[in-house]
Amino acid sequence: MKNDIYATLGACVRAHRKKLTWSQEELGERAGLHPSYIGQIERGTKKISLATLQKISAALKVKVSDLLQEKAPEEKATTWEDRIIGIVKDRPADLQKRTYMILREALRPYIKRKK
Repeated sequence: MKNDIYATLGACVRAHRKKLTWSQEELGERAGLHPSYIGQIERGTKKISLATLQKISAALKVKVSDLLQEKAPEEKATTWEDRIIGIVKDRPADLQKRTYMILREALRPYIKRKK
């Protein structure tokens, strides 16, 4: 591994988070950590405990070892569609339904109606 294991770890956390199209706030919420703490981890400026590492890996649904790789997984460019999906993915069905209804109503003028 690189000399600075925390920078490498942070890069891996960021790459996995972005792959899911989550914000730092989203990851923080799912891991039970403050978003600014997530930012410090991703920048490699915070030394984290194994318990915190476990919380992050569980939230990201990856193995702890995936976050300790020497090279972070490559980030792919996300589309707006990916970002929209990322907001509702893994949320309760009732929240997904409400989100759909709000989005459908907001886009009503742009949706072609079937006759």
